[in-house]
Amino acid sequence: MTCHAPGSATALTLTLTLAMSVWMPGRAQEPDHDHTLILAGTLIDGTGSSPRDNVAIVVRDGRIAEVRDAVQEDAANPAALDLSGFHVLPGLIDVHAHLTLSHDPALDYGEISGPASAILGVVHARRTLMAGFTTVRDPGGPHYADVALRDAIAAGRVEGPRMFVSGPVLTMTGGHAAVGNWAPPDLELSSAAARVADGSDEIRKAVRLHQKYGVDFIKVIATGGIFTDRSDPAAASYTRQEIEAAVDEARKRGQRVAAHAHGLEGIRNAVHAGVHSVEHGTYLDAETAALMARRGVFLVADLYADAYSLMHGDALGLDPAHLAKAEAASGHLRESFRRARAAGVRIAFGTDAGVFPHGENARQFALYVQLGMSPLEALQAATRDAAELIGAGEDLGTVETGKHADLIAVPANPLADIRQLETVPFVMKGGTVVKNEIDGD
Repeated sequence: MTCHAPGSATALTLTLTLAMSVWMPGRAQEPDHDHTLILAGTLIDGTGSSPRDNVAIVVRDGRIAEVRDAVQEDAANPAALDLSGFHVLPGLIDVHAHLTLSHDPALDYGEISGPASAILGVVHARRTLMAGFTTVRDPGGPHYADVALRDAIAAGRVEGPRMFVSGPVLTMTGGHAAVGNWAPPDLELSSAAARVADGSDEIRKAVRLHQKYGVDFIKVIATGGIFTDRSDPAAASYTRQEIEAAVDEARKRGQRVAAHAHGLEGIRNAVHAGVHSVEHGTYLDAETAALMARRGVFLVADLYADAYSLMHGDALGLDPAHLAKAEAASGHLRESFRRARAAGVRIAFGTDAGVFPHGENARQFALYVQLGMSPLEALQAATRDAAELIGAGEDLGTVETGKHADLIAVPANPLADIRQLETVPFVMKGGTVVKNEIDGD
């Protein structure tokens, strides 16, 4: 993950720092010794192995130093962190969460200032972390506010999950996220949430600019979208050759590419071009699903954002035309999810948080299970598989020796009731307890 502070994000980082000097969340509980011993009643480690009872986890320097069966001496250790009555799991990962955007239509698509986007991100980051999500991939932050937020979190100035960020999405003229279509043609206005680039050369330059400003991956818009005026989700936007240019340019820096793609032609263009994930995949067919499976392309299906929009859109005052597009796409999205699973496509847990209130991310687990996933498969989508998609499988996603000590605990077995993950009373990130409601803290 690139962690240098980009020049254009410096002001936003300063904004975050100043904001935190006025409002500081509860201080994390730092261990006062060289290691932490955790007693887990049941460990679900995210690897796919069967749950283990009575496990001792030793954390040192923010990483997991040892995972073993607990012995009598461990239980007698007064310094042990006692989670013996709880199920312990890896910290959750959401690979599609827009922390600097809001579900409030008045704050949508970055049509607010950079400092305002950054301050929103401070609030949303903490909510997300407290919900048990210790890592997010943010596929679209206006003004590079996501870059500044990532750096502020990494520096310890802001509480939040680890972030992997894309900066503004890359889209064509008139494409999804290129809002501001009301502007007269003689004014060159564009959305801060997107960078408009047409043709392979412009796209290469846009990718290089993003890399200059410190992004971790690239997001391209391969089809129209639901929440952009006069945009058709089923219609392709970037061509295969244009997406290939983004993939090739990203490859030079070892970066991955995610493609927003609802319509089938756009999905095919993206998969043939070599992207690493298809976001949404609403109109996926069996043939293309099989191609995704063969090529190892992940599907990120945001089922909860879809459900939330249809349930609450009228009350939020969302544009009726946008809601009509969401309703038309909804059934197809669910069928595509089933089709992808039947073809063996790997699913990574991504919610499109920002379409709904941040902190509700875990409500998507129940929808995954309703559509045929086992609770263990749903959990792995948000742990091991999510970590592999973002290229962090060596450090994140499972409870194994050498990995970051990102842990959550819930009182009952989530493999019997996946909705246990909707209310997480204990969160550890990097060996530091950031939430502990088990003892009334």
